Formats: sequence, C-alpha cells, structure tokens
Amino acid sequence: MNIEHKDISQFIPYGEMLRGYANQNLISKSEIHRILKERGIFTLSQEKTYTVPILQTLLLSPKEFEEIRLSFSEKEDNEKTISRALNWVSGNSIFIPDIMITDINDYIKKQLPTCELERPIRFIKQNGNDNNLIAEFTIIRKDINKSWYEQTNKFFGKVELLNENGKGLVRLTYTALETRDIGEQIAKIQIEKYKEQGLIAKDVRPQKILCSDFTNENRFAFFYRLTTNLDTNNFSCENIKDVSIKPEESIALPEEIQWMDNIKRILLSGDSLDKKFFMREPKYHASIILWSVEAVFSYIYKNEKGHITLNLGFPDYSSKGDNAEFEINISQFSTNKKLDMNSKKKLKSQLLSEIDRQKTIVYNKFLEDMKEK
Repeated sequence: MNIEHKDISQFIPYGEMLRGYANQNLISKSEIHRILKERGIFTLSQEKTYTVPILQTLLLSPKEFEEIRLSFSEKEDNEKTISRALNWVSGNSIFIPDIMITDINDYIKKQLPTCELERPIRFIKQNGNDNNLIAEFTIIRKDINKSWYEQTNKFFGKVELLNENGKGLVRLTYTALETRDIGEQIAKIQIEKYKEQGLIAKDVRPQKILCSDFTNENRFAFFYRLTTNLDTNNFSCENIKDVSIKPEESIALPEEIQWMDNIKRILLSGDSLDKKFFMREPKYHASIILWSVEAVFSYIYKNEKGHITLNLGFPDYSSKGDNAEFEINISQFSTNKKLDMNSKKKLKSQLLSEIDRQKTIVYNKFLEDMKEK
C-alpha cells in the first residue's frame, strides 16, 4: 500500500509532478474525467492517454486534488496465501506465552535494509483458541530511487499456526516479496522454538504442495475438485475464465491437440473454459501440463454475499517448474451490499483464509483417494 508523501497536504503538484501522480493505476480514469468535466473540458475518451496530458496543464484547486488523493490512499494491496501441512507431537496447546514474540530485526537489517517493521511481531490467540495462533505484521519500505509520490510503501503480512489434534498447518499471507520473505523467516524461527519445547519432532518439516507432487492427470483432477467439488455451501464456482497450460514435451500429442506442439505457454481466456474438449476429456490430460486456473465463485459467508475471482495454482511455474508451490489469491472481489473499506478488507481476508482451508480439505481427501488406487 502506498504511503502519501509527508508534505502532500502542504502543496498541490502540477505539470510533470501531477502527470506521474495521476498515471498511477491506483487513481481511476473516471475520477480524472469527472474533474475535467466539472472544469467544462470534455474528451472523446476517458482513457488516461487523453485526459492526463490535459489535467497536467491545469492548476488544481485544493478540493480537486483532495478528491484525487482519496483514490491514492484507499487502495489496498492484494493478499496471497500459501499453506503447508505441519504435524505436532500432540493436540496440546501451542500457546506458550514465553515464546510468542519473534525477533527478526537482525534478518531485516541484513537481508532487507530498505525495510523496517512497524511494530514487534507477536503471536496471539485467534478467537481465543489456544491452538490457532496468528502474528500480523506490517513493514515500511523506503526507496529513494522511486518517484516522489511512491518513495514510501507499507506492506502487510501474517503467519498463522494451527494444531487440530496433532494435525495442523502453517499459513503465510503476504502482499509483497518482502512480506513473503519475512513470513518465511517468522515461521522458521517459531517452528524451531516449538521443536525446543518438544511440541514438534526434530525431523518434521512443513509440507509444501508442489507442482511435482502431481502427475499431469492428477493435477487436472485436483483443479477439478477445487472448482466443482468443495465440501461447503459457502462457495459455488460459476465460471472458469483463465487457464495456463503447455504441452508435455516428453510424449507425443494426440492428433486433436497437435496444434499445441512446440508452444511454451498457452494462456486461454474466456468463459466456461473447463468445457473445452481437451480440458474436459481425461484422455488428453497426460499430454497437457496445467498449472493455473482463474475461476469466479459466488459466496455466502457470515451473512454476506457477493462474488470473488480466485487465482488458484502454481504462479511461479514458469521460473521454478516442478518446484513451484501452490498459492491462492483473490484478484477481484465484490459484495452485494455496500461495506466500508475496513469491513471489506476484513471480509476479503476471511474469505481467502476460508478458501485456503477448503483447499486443504480437498488436498487431504485427494491424497487419501490416490493411496487407495
């Protein structure tokens, strides 16, 4: 999340300073178009390539610039989440007051010198549960090489630990690479503390869900279950709108999909992509590597209704291949009734945690079914 310049309330940018500020994705084209219309300036298009050059020639009033600032300051970063299975020695409480503070200041100074923590990191009980702990953190990143309006940024992250009768997980939620790195470090330190306490066996490691854990056919089956076979009434998949695939290079392609041969990546966008014959029919699945799906879900959760678009899959597959880890994020989010910004942010975060919980249920059931075959 961008932090406004410390002197932004004391001056109004113009010319080139205003052009860079207004061209940010955080500031909507409709807001700029509206200000121009109020000035009696009408353009054939609302696109910023037309409106921003006009805007930068104006001297804005304090009221006009304040309206633009609101668009800048209220934009939230998109949360992404990954979770890993973690076995505990028993179902005993994991809330131990003496080890709930995690010190990573030395790590940040050495590895992330442009960042600092907003406050110390402390695990607390979630909903009063001794076996469901969460540590939320915010970093402030300063970059003097950026433009005047984006030199300081805030990024949020959290680490969750869960123990359900000895079976549990560690869940990392992040909004930037830095918060992912910090989350990884927090989890590593905290797990070592639990090993010293005898709550986690010395040889236990959190189990990632990697692309290599699946055959091509099994990966299709897993994605199918995630989108159509959730054991909950909270979510219902309405549309598969994007898929990322490529042909398997080690085997000959069936005649019907030989057009894929020698293509490194195929990104399909549209509606009902799961109905395409090569997506629907299992005989083609051994010949295709599927690593990412974007799907639209309706949701009913805690008396709230709306729609979310989920990115499910292995986003780093292009660079990490089989070592890419499964990840979920909400790329679009809407509510049927109007909520304030904090309520929307809280609901979106809860939905992300809940869909990740459903993913864990689907994955564990999938593993059980694979063992029985």
